[in-house]
Amino acid sequence: MTSQAEEGGKAWIEPMVRQLARPAFQLAMGLVRDREAAEDIVQEAFLRAMQNRRTPHIAEEFRLWLYRVIVNLVRDHQRRRARERRPTLWVTPSTDPAIEAERLIGDQRLAEAIQRLTQREREAIQLRFGEDASYGDTARIMGTRESTARVLVHRALDKLRASLSRQELEEGWRIST
Repeated sequence: MTSQAEEGGKAWIEPMVRQLARPAFQLAMGLVRDREAAEDIVQEAFLRAMQNRRTPHIAEEFRLWLYRVIVNLVRDHQRRRARERRPTLWVTPSTDPAIEAERLIGDQRLAEAIQRLTQREREAIQLRFGEDASYGDTARIMGTRESTARVLVHRALDKLRASLSRQELEEGWRIST
């Protein structure tokens, strides 16, 4: 049972949860591509925020801290899945068949290309473009230097460009032969 003082001491987190629940879920979902796992990861991240006395109380510092916790929880999740020998990334289907068909046609190549990136490259791309994090924020969340985050994003974009260009060339070859 918690005392009133403890509950009052946690009141600061309620606005943080309201403000960051959706972006935190989007980050987790972008990294694990599994709704249930993403929900569990975000719930665990907020739980850790409430339990850790060193959790930052300033909004921007809290956001960076929370995203770092989420990235670390995603890494743990990926390691567990790898041990279970399940695929490490898949696309979650939509409940609307029309949306699903459009997504499959429009995003299949990109999703396949993203699957071929390393875990750290996927994290960097998701943070930089999915969460619109600066390179500095991306680096802090990933626990690395800004120059390393820049290299990871650049390398991932180069791999994506090469992969998508190669697929287009292969399709053109199949059509013309």
